[in-house]
Amino acid sequence: MIKAIIVEDEIKAGELLKAMLGDIDNEIEVVEVCRDLPTAIKCIRKIKPAIVFLDIELPIYSGLQILDFLNEDEINFKIIFVTASNKYAIKAFEMSAIDYIMKPIEFDKLKQAIAKFKESSFIQNHSQIQVLKHNLKDEGFKKIVIPTHNGFEIISTDNIIYIKAEGSYSKITIQHLPVFVVSKNLKYFEEILSQTNGFCRVHRSYLVNLHFAKRIVQNDGNYIVLQDDVEIPLVADKLDDVISIINGR
Repeated sequence: MIKAIIVEDEIKAGELLKAMLGDIDNEIEVVEVCRDLPTAIKCIRKIKPAIVFLDIELPIYSGLQILDFLNEDEINFKIIFVTASNKYAIKAFEMSAIDYIMKPIEFDKLKQAIAKFKESSFIQNHSQIQVLKHNLKDEGFKKIVIPTHNGFEIISTDNIIYIKAEGSYSKITIQHLPVFVVSKNLKYFEEILSQTNGFCRVHRSYLVNLHFAKRIVQNDGNYIVLQDDVEIPLVADKLDDVISIINGR
């Protein structure tokens, strides 16, 4: 059996989630439904669950404060945050590579989250949750968590120069770091980075951080010259967007 804990201060919501989990997967055993974070911490240490469904809006302590109670070696379980947050907060979750489900919880979305949990060998670590807290507080979304073959790389978005599509993969060029090849397509990065800190999809194969732009050239086709004189093609209908972003409008 897969031991699970639900941390939810609303009794009906907690019981509903428990019932939905029972309908989705009979291997998941909800051992406890806790109504606050301190109680949940005691249960986690005693039960040692494989998965914790953690509401963010809890009395006294937020679910994000779990790091204030647990040491790094104690987070050896998967966290799925439960949130009623807005689109701004959802982007913070996605940039932190942390799983979440929205309230009111949809059966199919919960089923997908469980399937993803069972397929993945990764669990959250301190760094990911710290990035999430940082991004939730900072409207600039200064950090992004990138999945790698053996875990996650945490990168400042300010240091990403451009991202190039490579089929279903993306090649990320970063200042002062080696190039990363990530098993996410360019659309994924466009959705969470476009117009954040100056990012723009300037071509079907390129997402560019315009802070690194040195000049725009219009000569037998438009292109942008970046740091180290790298030339990136620029489609004509994106020219106005690029100029507006660079001008800070």
